[in-house]
Amino acid sequence: MDILDGCIMEILLISPPVFDFYSTSHRMEPLGLQYIKEALLNFGHRVELYDSTASGKVKHKKMPNELEYLLKYYEEDTSPFSLHSGYKRFGDSFSRIIKFINDGNFDIIGISSLFSAYHPDVEDLVKEIKKYSKIPVIIGGTAVTAQKEVLFENSSADFMISGCGTESMPLFADFIAGKLDIEKVPGLIYRKNGNILSNAPSTEPAWSKDIIPERDNLRIFRKKKIAKTVLSSGCRNRCSFCSIHRDNKFALREITHIRKEFEYLKNIGTEIIDIEDDDIFSDPHFTEEVLKLLKEFHGSGIQFTAMNGLTAKNILPIADGLIEAGFLKLDLSLVTSSEKAISGMKRPHDLITIEKIVEVVKTRIEVEVFLIPGLPGTTLENTLETMIHLNKLKIKCGLSPLYLVPGVPMFESMGIPENLRLCRGSALYPFDSPERSNIASLLKISRFLNYSLTSASDPDFEENRNYFLKSLERKKWYKRTKTGEWTDSFEFTGDFSGIKM
Repeated sequence: MDILDGCIMEILLISPPVFDFYSTSHRMEPLGLQYIKEALLNFGHRVELYDSTASGKVKHKKMPNELEYLLKYYEEDTSPFSLHSGYKRFGDSFSRIIKFINDGNFDIIGISSLFSAYHPDVEDLVKEIKKYSKIPVIIGGTAVTAQKEVLFENSSADFMISGCGTESMPLFADFIAGKLDIEKVPGLIYRKNGNILSNAPSTEPAWSKDIIPERDNLRIFRKKKIAKTVLSSGCRNRCSFCSIHRDNKFALREITHIRKEFEYLKNIGTEIIDIEDDDIFSDPHFTEEVLKLLKEFHGSGIQFTAMNGLTAKNILPIADGLIEAGFLKLDLSLVTSSEKAISGMKRPHDLITIEKIVEVVKTRIEVEVFLIPGLPGTTLENTLETMIHLNKLKIKCGLSPLYLVPGVPMFESMGIPENLRLCRGSALYPFDSPERSNIASLLKISRFLNYSLTSASDPDFEENRNYFLKSLERKKWYKRTKTGEWTDSFEFTGDFSGIKM
């Protein structure tokens, strides 16, 4: 088509597949691209969103050389303290994506890159696209915002874009159509006269234009249809390991607009709404209004989660209200209980507040507390102590291995790997040595502790418990084969003798 004819563009937005040892499928909805799609449609463009992970396809893939040291940790194991096994592609293949491109008639291809650790895989996809197509390719997302020109210097993409895409992408389409100067596209990173240049990004939240994005592929969580939403942007906290407060101003959506989105989600069959805010319930007046809304929609059958993590000090005064509003579970973000680490990270959270929440809610709602081992000031001993304490309180512990975020001073001082794949949580950033054995062991311990809370009546619980404890005693893990035989796995050096079960 002639792209100048009415300046209506055919635009393809791609949410790429994920390459890793594990993935959380119900959290993979590409909400940011859905907002961008809606913004482009409002400008009269024709837009396709290719959600690579919506198919649910999983395929074992050859592990990149730089991750081969992880083979001994992510191995086949049927025990309840196993880790995930095998490096996989979650989502459609590159060849399938390229076929979709070739079958269409697109003028622009936009690809999201949300995490620095997975950006090399996005670049691999772009390289493949460029073998078969001359369509301009632009990459955007938080990985680009984190490193901007550094990423673009070695990229195969024609452009990159940082900041809010709902404002920038329609203007980028105008630039491609010849209607707008390149300097007028917010956040655009481009080459001009041999130099890499970048425009100041838009800082408006995706929802600032009162957009309600259409959802095409609802995920499933606990056998129910789930959809993401955001009620606010940014964060009032200033935790030193986080980039949210740096890249996003704190702002709240209008309640009337949130109501419209909830109505839409209910009408398309959504059963659970996952609120992905970074600092939800920090504003008392807004919280009061939101709780009224949640209770109203819970009355029509909707349930709620906040899997991105809730701030305990925000939750304590409203814990009963969240139960009444239909929250399925409380995902509380503790990160660490070490006072030294909390002080060093400027983190306004503590274990005492979580204990008070547990006392309030009793057993009426599931509670899971998330820790990030490996941050400065955290230790193996303190992390293990916290895990055991949570287990005694009958609380699940979600252990999130440390992932390194480029551009955040704390992580830059720790050293960002040149190969971004090593920034991922599954790379097991170590407390002690390049072997990563102790952090892998903490993960195995957390899995067994959580298993003990739900499965103590299983007929094979005692056998599993015995091999778990024997592993800790000899500092060498057992693993169980598919035939039920227990064999040796990897060794570790940490002292985990504090676990008595």
